[in-house]
Amino acid sequence: FRYIFYASLIFLVFALAKADYLVIPTIVDPLKLVVSLLLLFAGFLLNALSWSRTLRQTPYRVSDRVGLASHGLAIFGKYIPGKFWVIMGRAEYLALRSGHSRKDLASLSLDAQFIALWAALLLGTLGMISVGGTRLYGLAVLALFVLLSLVIFTPFFHRMAGWLLSRMLRKPVKIPRLPLSRVIRIMLWYLMSWSTWSVAFWFLASSLVEGALPFHTAWAFALGGSIGILSVFAPGGLGVREGILTAYLSLAGVVVQDATTIAVASRLWFLAGEAFIFLLALLCERQMKKQGNEHEKNREEPGR
Repeated sequence: FRYIFYASLIFLVFALAKADYLVIPTIVDPLKLVVSLLLLFAGFLLNALSWSRTLRQTPYRVSDRVGLASHGLAIFGKYIPGKFWVIMGRAEYLALRSGHSRKDLASLSLDAQFIALWAALLLGTLGMISVGGTRLYGLAVLALFVLLSLVIFTPFFHRMAGWLLSRMLRKPVKIPRLPLSRVIRIMLWYLMSWSTWSVAFWFLASSLVEGALPFHTAWAFALGGSIGILSVFAPGGLGVREGILTAYLSLAGVVVQDATTIAVASRLWFLAGEAFIFLLALLCERQMKKQGNEHEKNREEPGR
């Protein structure tokens, strides 16, 4: 897990330096920027809780604090090419501390990623339809949404996804299939997370441009985020998410220059949220370690 952590930070610094996205734009409305940051942090908390709630639907139940630590400490794994380590990172953390099967936890983490992606695609698809973007990239996104729905909700396509992953990774992969009622509960958490991020993005965009933005531009972030996740060879979706955001905002009537500014600024903005959940996870990890040391100390004292 330590190697995953260090590698993710190295790739993060490299990716950001190469993309030259660390640019602070002019803020038109500081109050809206503050609101966007608060909602951004809330979205990250909901996302971490979504992972904890996923675990609670299985025998691998953990507390919210442990779930947050496993999720937050692995958050920068998305910047390692392939993005597989963001899935493996939280599974590795839990396997080391719980003794559960690393393979089963990794499969469950992948299943949770499918559900999170489905939630983002649902919101993004609704937004895409609202701006009339179906001719530009709608059919591919809609087809992907339908396919992902089949993988999540039907046993046959679920097994097919596991078979394809096994062939790609050249090792047996079994994706645990949760009952439909539990999947729906988990989806509601991920929908809340992506909805909060999307509204936060609308406030961010509104803080950077003059005049009012239509509210449906909020769903640009869900669409851009989902396509960025699927771009497995782009570290953290760098360039891909920004391209989708720019295209969506342009279709919504935003001037191309403003749309580009918003898209690029959203990378630094979202990175602040990633840093927030990482630091919060680090704090949880240290508190748990301190409590564990105190517990061991208390057990030793009676024998002295």
